[in-house]
Amino acid sequence: FEKCYGYGASDIVGRKCGQVIGGATIIARSYSLAQLANGIGLSLRETDTRLKFLTRKAAESCRVMMENVGTRVGVSLLVNRKKSGHMFVCECIVLALRHPSLNWCYTLGFQRDISKDISVQMLMDAAHSDAAYNSLLESRSEALAARREVLLGPGSEIVVRTLHEKAMDVFSLDIWRTLRSEMLFSAGGSDSGTHPQAPSSPGPTATPAPSPDRGLQVRPT
Repeated sequence: FEKCYGYGASDIVGRKCGQVIGGATIIARSYSLAQLANGIGLSLRETDTRLKFLTRKAAESCRVMMENVGTRVGVSLLVNRKKSGHMFVCECIVLALRHPSLNWCYTLGFQRDISKDISVQMLMDAAHSDAAYNSLLESRSEALAARREVLLGPGSEIVVRTLHEKAMDVFSLDIWRTLRSEMLFSAGGSDSGTHPQAPSSPGPTATPAPSPDRGLQVRPT
């Protein structure tokens, strides 16, 4: 995430993804929206509309993925903004898995810059109809099929087992933090001074599937 977007850990850890990246963050910053509109030759209103179209398509992809845990990936193409202000096309693949021991569902997101294959102009030109957008996705079919194969195809058991291990690291750290906060609250103490050290994590990459009252948050990588 840091390499793709240029943010440091202090910029992103603990923040919801939507507060850092995504069409909504571009729309929320008038200068970013104007930058994008000027770059693609569209009005501010039309640029806003097309960014929201891409957000809706990503949400549809996630819904399909969540209805098929462990058997389908969600794929979407988005315009995202790096910390430097540079706009690029992000190919986002999301996967939901169920942990075999805890029976908890969690999601993973894999993002990469594919602007060399699909430019921001091309994506925004297509972001007005399902047919045009789906045509761009179809142009990525070979690359996407290869990535799906790694996650869900024959021999993917080792990859999935590693993801389960990473998810356990995240779950364990979250549980420890929750229990620690509850103990401090019950004792009437403050979160200062010397406390037991949290379980170490080799770099969690998974996040429990978001519920209506808990947004997806950026984790360290």
